[in-house]
Amino acid sequence: MLKNPPAGLVLRPENFFRRKKREITFYLSTTFRLHVMHFFFCLILIAFHLALSYAPLMERFEYVFLDFFFRQRPLLTTSPVIAYIEMAEDSLQTIGRWPWPRHNHAAVAHILNEWGAKAIVFDVIFSEPSTSFDDAALAEAISKSDNIYMPVVLEAHGNRKVWIHSLPELERKAKGLGHVNIFPDMDGTIRRVMPYIHYGSETYPYLALRVAYDYLQKDLPPPNQLPFPTDEKKRMFINWAGKWKETFEHFSYLDIIRSFAAIKAGRQPIISPEEIRGKICIIGLTAAGLTDIKACPLEEAYPAVGVQANIMNSILTNQFAYPAPRRWNQFALLIVGVIATFLFIFSRRTVSFIAGLALGVIWVSTTFLFFVKQGIWLTVMNPLLLIVSLFAFSAVFSITVGRKEQRRLMELATRDGLTGLFVIRHFRTLLNDAVEEAHKKELPLALILLDLDHFKNINDTYGHQAGDAVLKYVAQTLQTHIKNQSGNAEQNPIGRYGGEEFVIMLKSCHLVDAAFNYAEPIRKAFEQGEFHYEGIKIPVTISIGVAGLHPGETVPDLMVYRADEALYRAKAEGRNRSCIEKESAG
Repeated sequence: MLKNPPAGLVLRPENFFRRKKREITFYLSTTFRLHVMHFFFCLILIAFHLALSYAPLMERFEYVFLDFFFRQRPLLTTSPVIAYIEMAEDSLQTIGRWPWPRHNHAAVAHILNEWGAKAIVFDVIFSEPSTSFDDAALAEAISKSDNIYMPVVLEAHGNRKVWIHSLPELERKAKGLGHVNIFPDMDGTIRRVMPYIHYGSETYPYLALRVAYDYLQKDLPPPNQLPFPTDEKKRMFINWAGKWKETFEHFSYLDIIRSFAAIKAGRQPIISPEEIRGKICIIGLTAAGLTDIKACPLEEAYPAVGVQANIMNSILTNQFAYPAPRRWNQFALLIVGVIATFLFIFSRRTVSFIAGLALGVIWVSTTFLFFVKQGIWLTVMNPLLLIVSLFAFSAVFSITVGRKEQRRLMELATRDGLTGLFVIRHFRTLLNDAVEEAHKKELPLALILLDLDHFKNINDTYGHQAGDAVLKYVAQTLQTHIKNQSGNAEQNPIGRYGGEEFVIMLKSCHLVDAAFNYAEPIRKAFEQGEFHYEGIKIPVTISIGVAGLHPGETVPDLMVYRADEALYRAKAEGRNRSCIEKESAG
């Protein structure tokens, strides 16, 4: 037995610091290249979202958040001068079926005018003649009031459009005309109106605009010089102040008539004249089934006459809602995309998910604050979809490309750059695991150490490039032989022991089998083989030492030492031979 067995694995590895520097350099360059590649593909994804940001489907998604913002924000300040005169179910039950005799409208107009209404706005078109008495009564009321506004509407008739007016004798005496056309968005919800409509030889402002500017005693702005914000198609957004019942004053058409009669009779009125004085009174149908009921962001059923009040309110209180310019949205999308990209590139997936979720919450909160404070509608859904897309792409990228590069790094850390064999550090790990397994399962384990004969002479005679070629040739021959002999190269790993030394581990292999079925055939393969470098034949022979794991050994140190001692004997006895560990030689 050896007097002083080694405490550790007696191997002569290649320069550790040189290999470590090479690994770090490769890792840094590979990591940088991966980050650049990741960032490049993320930019492509951002560009794709930019291109789709104004697609019709994306716009419908954006409406979801816009409507949500309308519902969640506090009620707007409403002008106290705006009031509805509702022709609702209670009025229909008393007055009768629609249409009502026009002397009723004449009576209400007289009452409102007598009570000091600032403006009376009819949201009803009297386009067909009635009785001469009724038409004359309404015309007289309009003439005496001098503050009544009448609507017009552009309707489609077959392949053409036609302006629908009230009777000429009514319109001539009205203070002003305005269109009441409403064009719902693609989802059927009312969100905007046209400030002006020009068709044929006629041009009309939206009725609420004319009334509001007259109330402010300002000139109505021309179509090309609108002082309020609009979208890219020059449409005005309706800044919904609140739900139908929660905003503006509501008076019953029937209660107006009853209150006037009560005052004349000396009784207490339901509505006092003071409640009407100085107000803009919008008269319109609100009874279900008889009025134009539309969906708005706040409610699924909202009388269309309410659009008039909300538009007036925006003008009178200077509160507007409008979409941010396209360049704002695109810039915001780009910024969100770049921030998300950097978060996902430099963070692990769990951290990336939390960071992406936080970025989404921050963006939704920011856009909501913009909407509440400034009335600006910034795109919401597209940045959120971009964050999700970037996260999904980053996760797939890290799983596929990242793992591939990790395998390359693993190869660099565990494989010799010249021969492709395991470096001695990783081979030692494999050998420790194999010894532990062999000890637990009582399996045989053998080790072959081999060294090239006169390798220094090859370098000196033919040059170091020829020496490197010889090392590659040896490595390839060993791999081929082990694979052909055992059929499982992974079970019997090969490592580069030192400069020109190599090591082979043979699992489940007895010492005799290792010597006669592996070591000696390998030695003969080199002895009988021919290696040529640039047309010159270079003789290549090897010396081999073989050892096996003894019973009771739990570490490979003694086995390696015995194999190294057997290799030394093979060298001392003339080279180009294989020797078995001394204690088992017999």
